[in-house]
Amino acid sequence: MITALVFDCFGVFYVDPVFAYMRDPRSPKDKAEALHNLDEQAARGTLSKAGLITQASELLGLTPQEIEDRFFQGHVRNDELVAYVKELRKGYKIALLSNIGADMMEGFFTEQERSDLFDVVVLSGSTGYAKPDPEIFKLTCDKLSVEPDEAVMIDDVKSNCDAAVTTGMKAVQYRSFEQAKQELESLL
Repeated sequence: MITALVFDCFGVFYVDPVFAYMRDPRSPKDKAEALHNLDEQAARGTLSKAGLITQASELLGLTPQEIEDRFFQGHVRNDELVAYVKELRKGYKIALLSNIGADMMEGFFTEQERSDLFDVVVLSGSTGYAKPDPEIFKLTCDKLSVEPDEAVMIDDVKSNCDAAVTTGMKAVQYRSFEQAKQELESLL
């Protein structure tokens, strides 16, 4: 029986600003790869938000404020999903599991919003693990006090969904709100 739902942040609640840059055909390939490497360091907690901003600023030839604005502020939230999660929380434990540094979430969810939406927030930068490491899925289930087979991972990245399934969770690959809602509800 499913008792917990685990949501990714970027690509689900928000467009991932780093991946959007990397996928933009106008972005120089070498800079996109270097930015991805910086993002990976931040996701694992080895690079702070300030360090990411400084290095990305140098890499992309933008001011630190432009990096802050582009990657950490002013993004459109999936409000339809936010409202749905508020409803789901009435009957399920809800977690946010994101590959992001612990000091980088404020521009996306305030502390109050995280408290209102999620029972548990697991940020890879605080754990040393990042999706698709199986350990981060197990850790999230432990924090929710559920067994993996009682949880569903909702993530836009197939390899993250596959890794969640290898730990015993069910998974829904997020492509659109309607598609994910329909697939999730078929599991509930």
